[in-house]
This record gives sequence, C-alpha cells and structure tokens, in this order.
Amino acid sequence: MTVGLAVLCGLVALWMRVPAFYPATVDAGRAGAIAATRTDIGIAAVALVVLAGMMIGLAETCRANAHARDADRRTWERELAGQLIERYTRAVDQLGSDTLDVRLGGIYALERIAKSSPEDHPTVVEVLSAFVREHAVAARPDAKPAAAGVHAGAFGDENGSCGVLTGSCGVPMAGGPDTDVQAAITVLGRLPHREGVSRADLVGADLTGAQLGRADLVRAHLAGTDLSGACLVETNLTRAELIGVNLHGAQLDGAELTGALLDRAVLRGARLAGADLTGAWLDGADLTGARSLTQEQLEAAHGDAATTLPEGLTPPESWPASWPADVAFPL
Repeated sequence: MTVGLAVLCGLVALWMRVPAFYPATVDAGRAGAIAATRTDIGIAAVALVVLAGMMIGLAETCRANAHARDADRRTWERELAGQLIERYTRAVDQLGSDTLDVRLGGIYALERIAKSSPEDHPTVVEVLSAFVREHAVAARPDAKPAAAGVHAGAFGDENGSCGVLTGSCGVPMAGGPDTDVQAAITVLGRLPHREGVSRADLVGADLTGAQLGRADLVRAHLAGTDLSGACLVETNLTRAELIGVNLHGAQLDGAELTGALLDRAVLRGARLAGADLTGAWLDGADLTGARSLTQEQLEAAHGDAATTLPEGLTPPESWPASWPADVAFPL
C-alpha cells in the first residue's frame, strides 16, 4: 500500500514536470506532445489506482475467508469434542449393561476413541483397566480353582505351544477370562503407543488362561495378577511390573521380559523358550519345573539365593545371596 502511494505521487510529480521535458520553442507540436505524455501518465496513474483497489479487495477477501475458516474450525472442534464426549459417555454406560453384546460394543467404542483422540487415551486405559480389575477377581462365584494342580502342557498342546495364529494364541481354555474381560485386555494390549500414557493397570486381577499373545504390555502394572496358564507368546512385557504374579504353567515363548520386575513371581511349569530375560529381576521367583529355560537366559537376568530354579540349572555366580538395601530397582 505504501509503495503504491509512493508510485502514484511520483506519477503526479512527473505529470507536473512534463513541460520541462520539451524545450520552449515555437514548434506547434510541443503542446500536443505535452498533452499526449500527460495523457499516458494519467492512464498509468488510473491503472495503478485500479490495481491497488483490486489488491486491497483481494486482501480483504483473503482476511475474511481466513476469519471464516477459523470460525468454522472452532465450530468443528466444538462439535467434535461434543461428539467425543457423547460417544465416551455412551461407551462407559454400555460397560455397565447386563447384556454381553452391549458391553463388548462399549469396549470397542472406547478403543476407537483412544485411537482417534490422544487426549482421551489415558482415560480410556484407566476405564478399561478398572473394568478388568472389577470383573476379573478371584472371589467371584465362578472363580477358577487355584493353579496348584497345573501340570506341564495343561494350557497348550503336547509341545507346550499355544498355537500362535495371526497374533492370537488359539482357542481360550475353559475357565479363562469372561468374554468381555478378554476383549478388554486384548484392546489394552493393542492400543497405540503414546508418550506418557500407561499401557494397563491390572494389579491383582484374575486372568487365568488369558490369551495375550503378541500383546504390547510395556511397563504395564501387573503385580499380584493371576496369569496362570495364560498365553503370553511373543508378548512385550519390557519393564513390566510383575512382582508376585502367578505365571504357573503360562506360555512365554519368545516373550520380551527385558528389565521386567518378576520378584517373588511363580513360574512353575512355565514355558520360556526364547524368552528374553535380559535385565529381568527374578529375586525370590519360583521357576521350579520351568520348561525350555536355559543357563544363558539366567546369566542375563538378576536373581538371588531365594530364586528357585529347575533341575539342571544353577544360579549364576553374579547372583548375590541378597541385594543390598541401597540397591535402586528399576520402575
């Protein structure tokens, strides 16, 4: 705008000085030349004014469009937030239904919300975790018997395999988690990774025979959980909190247990073929009868004199009788 005004002023000044460009003579054509030059300058000035007006109009149109887009975006965001709140409220209400199909619909609706809304992801994890803890308790009337009588291979085939197919571990054993509980833990194990969002908090839940093959449970809170007979083939349990967990007869082939806290865990008869125990803490863990466990796996883990090992394996020399009180254990 400033440049255009300066150019216009220059044209006016030039128009005023046109006679100076033509010497004062008696030539009859001088007046005509001055008039023609001034006409050309006038046309240029008018064109400049028209162009400036067009530019101003275009700028105002762009500004108005930008304001309209901002208003539309704010309206869309408000509507989307309202829809998410409505969907979330409806999904949570569905979890309390007496009908299984309705509860399942609520679980999968929450999964969609967590995937599409990063802000709601932590809340969805908390809700689904609470649902599992509430509905998978050992004291419920149809609770499964303790796993004390579990024998090797009871939850897999004759080779101790869960039969991993496309990420699942075959058909759930009889007496496994209820259908809605299994659906909830399956969803928790496949939600996307987001910084600062917990995977799951299933502390103390009864998940006997759960199907969690290839689930992502990094840093999950599973202390005191009953996972006896569970299928955890290729499950990622990196730095998971598994203190006091019951993994009697569980299938852990290829599981990622790097840095996991397995203090006082029960791993009797568990299958650990190819499981990565690098940096895992096995203080006081019971590995009696654990299958496919190698000395090399033990050498990569932490343990102490209270760790019970299968026949044929010995505590690594690096394992102390007990850890000093000032040792900082990973969280």
